[in-house]
Amino acid sequence: MDEPEVFVTVVECQGFSAAAKRLETTPAAVSRGIKALEERLGVRLLQRTTRKIQLTEAGELYFREVSRLLGELRAVEQQLEAVTSEPTGELRIVAPMSFGQRRLAPIVTRFALDHPKLRVTLKLEDRETDIVSEGFDLAIRISYPSDSSLVARAIGQIPRYFCASPGYLRRRGTPHTAQDLLQHDCLHYNIISEREEWTVGGPQGDETVVIKAAFCCNNGEVLAEAAMQGLGITLLPDFIVEDALSEGGWCASWKEESVRRSFSVFCTRQDDMSPSKLGYSSIMSSINSPDSTFRIQDRATAS
Repeated sequence: MDEPEVFVTVVECQGFSAAAKRLETTPAAVSRGIKALEERLGVRLLQRTTRKIQLTEAGELYFREVSRLLGELRAVEQQLEAVTSEPTGELRIVAPMSFGQRRLAPIVTRFALDHPKLRVTLKLEDRETDIVSEGFDLAIRISYPSDSSLVARAIGQIPRYFCASPGYLRRRGTPHTAQDLLQHDCLHYNIISEREEWTVGGPQGDETVVIKAAFCCNNGEVLAEAAMQGLGITLLPDFIVEDALSEGGWCASWKEESVRRSFSVFCTRQDDMSPSKLGYSSIMSSINSPDSTFRIQDRATAS
């Protein structure tokens, strides 16, 4: 038996018999442990009587410091046990449709493979979700949370591009300023904002213009298809139009006028071993890895 732990237990239990019961040993073994400790330290720690024990001045000092150290040791051991334990339960994640398909799916799949005893539910939808009332642990959002009770971390920015088909631009001309957009048919993503306005970033700073929305939708893939068919100009994130941008296909864009939006992970709770904490950590590590498929600029900011 560990002699300091035996001593602390005797003091806490106020007796050798009670301490022996807690330690699952005999009173004689406890007595031998205390005697060996006092001989090793060269001081008397306890005054023994037939009815109770009493701490000496040295014993009070030793009990106070050893109790603190044993408490810290137990806390460290619990943390190590938590790290090495296999998580169970359920992790519920909600994310935008296109982003979930194109960016999040491989990360969540890899997380599920690494934690086979944990049930993972990924829900993809293009609407603002009340993640607390709907029972989600994590929400991936290209915005900031309106609920101050959520734990949120802005982990980067996603570029967005003004895009249109070459045929549309031949018919209507290419806008060069924010005010030029007023003369064009705009295809508006109305999840980020119901207001029909766009913010144009440029060398002189940001400028917000009220657009003429010829078509509105809450899904970026649909807006991309509409732009491809020549319906108008749209403003889309890079993960939807990246193939067209890299291959020089249907999408004509002006990259120097890109507008970026913050990308955040929201978490409803972050207990040391909660599935949400594990999922949060996994997503963060995947995003920050050199081969990350997110391709977003890292920002070490938190709200």
